[in-house]
Amino acid sequence: MIKGWSFPVDVDKKTGRIKTVTDNENIKQSVSIILKTEISERKIIRNFGFDLRSFMFGIVNPNYISSFKKSIESAINNWEEHITNLEINIRYIAESVSKIEAQISYVTDLAPTPETTKKIFSLNESYEN
Repeated sequence: MIKGWSFPVDVDKKTGRIKTVTDNENIKQSVSIILKTEISERKIIRNFGFDLRSFMFGIVNPNYISSFKKSIESAINNWEEHITNLEINIRYIAESVSKIEAQISYVTDLAPTPETTKKIFSLNESYEN
């Protein structure tokens, strides 16, 4: 079993302790933390995270989408050891000039249940969810 602090960090009002999550929920939150953290943002582990900044203000075309996908894949593979069968699909959000959606599907080594999470990236601002 994997146990970690919930993200965002919160206190359980009943116990006064930090709320925690376990197993696949912990891994899902780990993926979010990886994608929300800019490379060199952490002072101790400088290469932790995802290099969103290098994609800011880019022209979204097939090459851009391919590079974006590879960068997400690399970040997750580097920092979340419990994920297997990682699959990432990128979709340009047509209603917005500057947003793309990443659908991240995977299986963990903890449970055979497929997991999916979606993340929206604003290419002229920051990560949204």
